Amino acid sequence: MQEHITSFWSTVAAGYEAHGGNVPARDSQEYAAWVRAITELLPEAPSDVLDVGTGTGFAALIAAECGHRLTGIDLAEPMLVEARAAAKRRGLHITFSRDDAVAPSLAEHSFDAVLSRHLIWTLRQPLDALRAWRSLLRPGGRVVAIDGFWFSSRDDVPPGLFESLYDRDTRQELPGWRYFQTSPIVTLFENAGFERVQTRLLHEVHDLAERPPSDQPWYALVGFLGG
Repeated sequence: MQEHITSFWSTVAAGYEAHGGNVPARDSQEYAAWVRAITELLPEAPSDVLDVGTGTGFAALIAAECGHRLTGIDLAEPMLVEARAAAKRRGLHITFSRDDAVAPSLAEHSFDAVLSRHLIWTLRQPLDALRAWRSLLRPGGRVVAIDGFWFSSRDDVPPGLFESLYDRDTRQELPGWRYFQTSPIVTLFENAGFERVQTRLLHEVHDLAERPPSDQPWYALVGFLGG
């Protein structure tokens, strides 16, 4: 299953940012809204932040430009190639490495925040992932998971590359495919040991990204580690 998922993102990496629905232009209102959202969701800079499932580094680049120290991981190496090139163009020092978001091979208690953007829906084992992210946090740290509800309960995916790799068997193994509200994800955060779990709706980003915006606004779930 993970091989199918990684193959999809590796295949689309080179053209991923050319699609405005994936990554808005840096001079757009939507990009500015993302900067505001990520700044508000993360702890005060400078902090050590891990961006899991970083892809082409969109969230990591914003966080680094806001003054944080960034590490980004992803299983799709072609995505990381794009992320490294973007960081170099912007003069940012970010460590991008190939690693598994569900079981990252990183030192415990080495980050102040773990960030993800549009990843929860495609995690093969979200509870295991959240527990792993919790172990990476220092006392008082937080996990910030940004996502949305992209698919209907009908499971009717248009034919094409996406369907060929996110096939029916793969989709049935992804819990996030069956999330249509935040409450089950909040429960996952709590079962993973996070406290004061908050749901924040990203109305500004959503309204600018989707024209017209869907009924389900994008959201950020924030869970804190005691201490």
